[in-house]
Amino acid sequence: MKITTISEEQIYALEQAICSAVQERIDTDPDVADCNLRINPDNWLVQVMYLEESNLTAPNRDVALLNLMYDLKDSYGGNEIWILNDEAIHDLAKSYRELIEMDYCLN
Repeated sequence: MKITTISEEQIYALEQAICSAVQERIDTDPDVADCNLRINPDNWLVQVMYLEESNLTAPNRDVALLNLMYDLKDSYGGNEIWILNDEAIHDLAKSYRELIEMDYCLN
């Protein structure tokens, strides 16, 4: 078992990458409710994908975009005004502070 701890600067950079990815999707796609966010800690790739793509590959690693933003109008159904939920994004980035890597053998 190996535990890796990342620095505050790396957490901040991850937080900024998450904000950028979510904001880009808000700006370019009206169907943000049908999207998930995936963070790959092997190469720190942050990507937004549709639920279908997420479910086909690794759904348990993904976070629903709706958990990372607020609707200012509180009106689901096409008239939403989405903004970033800074606290949720910060908490998500902080959750990567310690990474546990384990090798195991299935018998």
